[in-house]
Amino acid sequence: MAKGNGRGVFSTGGSKCCGCCSGCMRRVSKDLLLVLIIIGVVIGFVIGALVNEPVNNIEDVEDKKTVLMLIGFAGELFMSMLKMLILPLIVASLICALASLDAKATGRVGRRALVYYLSTTILAVILGIVLVVAIRPGETDEEKTGKKEVQPVRTLDAFLDLIRSCFPSNIVAATFQQKKTKYTTSEPVYKMENTTFPNGSWAMQKVMTKGSSNTVPDGLMVDPKGSINVLGLVVFSIVFGIVLGRIGERGMPLKAFFEALNEVVMKMVTLVMWFSPIGICSLIAAKVAAMNDILESLNMVGMYMATVIAGLLIHAIIIIPVLYLIVVHKNPLRYFLGLRDAIITAFGTSSSSATLPTTIRCLEEHNKVDARISRFVLPLGATVNMDGTALYEAVAAVFIAQANGITLNVGQLITTCFTATAASIGAAGIPQAGLVTMVLVLQAVNLPTDDIGLILAVDWFLDRIRTAVNVIGDAYGAGIVEHLSRNDLMSMDYTAREEDIPLEQFDRYTPKPEGTNGVHTSDASLRATNF
Repeated sequence: MAKGNGRGVFSTGGSKCCGCCSGCMRRVSKDLLLVLIIIGVVIGFVIGALVNEPVNNIEDVEDKKTVLMLIGFAGELFMSMLKMLILPLIVASLICALASLDAKATGRVGRRALVYYLSTTILAVILGIVLVVAIRPGETDEEKTGKKEVQPVRTLDAFLDLIRSCFPSNIVAATFQQKKTKYTTSEPVYKMENTTFPNGSWAMQKVMTKGSSNTVPDGLMVDPKGSINVLGLVVFSIVFGIVLGRIGERGMPLKAFFEALNEVVMKMVTLVMWFSPIGICSLIAAKVAAMNDILESLNMVGMYMATVIAGLLIHAIIIIPVLYLIVVHKNPLRYFLGLRDAIITAFGTSSSSATLPTTIRCLEEHNKVDARISRFVLPLGATVNMDGTALYEAVAAVFIAQANGITLNVGQLITTCFTATAASIGAAGIPQAGLVTMVLVLQAVNLPTDDIGLILAVDWFLDRIRTAVNVIGDAYGAGIVEHLSRNDLMSMDYTAREEDIPLEQFDRYTPKPEGTNGVHTSDASLRATNF
């Protein structure tokens, strides 16, 4: 008996010890990736700075490019892995997120939440593009970099190509190609005119009435770069997910398939992210090694960080609280102070999904938000509302265009807005998930993804700030939706009380006329009757 008890006590203590150790291991593994990424960034800068002068002293162009290719080879593999996951990630994430909004999201509460999420995300993207175009953090001296040759595009054609991309004729072909307007060059147009000279003589002269143009629309052509039609896949996935959620039980097998696909892809993203320290180190080393002026490039990255942080702070501290003040007519600062635990947790974990329990507790305990609203709106927001991620992706895309001397036209800026909004919906609430979808935004406007190296150097820090902004947007959204849904909540309360209290209880408390059996109406009976 003593042995048995001894083994029982020992095994119980062992299980407690194992549980504690497993929790510590999970915590260490979660923080280990961040530490490794920071180490990779530092090593990449050191290697790039050390080999910068020897590489630039190589006279043969072919040898120089070969050395840079070898330095950045691991980074090239890392970027290939990210691009490989783009298609299944965006399709599976969007379909799963929208298919889950079946019965609940079709109600008025769900519609209000979705309108709020979409509105704030679009505002964040527009704010980011306005800031990056105004500040121009990626602009360099033209004498050093020069302007890249860009095919001229008419604004009207760019806008029409944007709409065409949303509705591909072949969804399979949209996974590897997209169409755009093809241009031809027109010859100048001349006409003969009589010209009278001061001395009274005249002569026939050839006058050009219309110059040559290289922007004459001549049908459509397949983009020679072979890029993914991101907008077409996004629109298809959105409609597919909404319809799948509406058909109910018949769509459950297909919904389960996409949920399993989404889970598999997210596990693959996690595996790829464990390779990111090596890949980021390689990308940064190759980029720094090829720089002609390291200090100027670091200044560009610093301006980029300042632009992103300024946009995130303006959105989180000004735009969203002002929107809350306009709609709810309450002090947004007091509401903000009630979120301090959730904001700190979001900054520490860099995951809006991991912060979800803390956010729910802050709203219900500190800000007194109805639990029915917080427990519906917040999980939904952790999936589809990523204001900070959308702003960051828009700024990053325009920054890379500026760094390469590429001027984005109106149509490309609109494409950036739409793609950043959709990509933020498809970005899962895990650390560095926005990094994968940022490649998607770059491909949507045919920007080089090889120049993502310097952005990756500071992404680990910006990721924490934008996660906190995502959580702030979700939390304020719950407060706004609760205020707009107060009549619905009162109706739900009244219905629930009618269902819970039998009619016999109302008969028991019904006041009798004065003089009937000598009984007068009491305060308790009046309260029950009013209820």
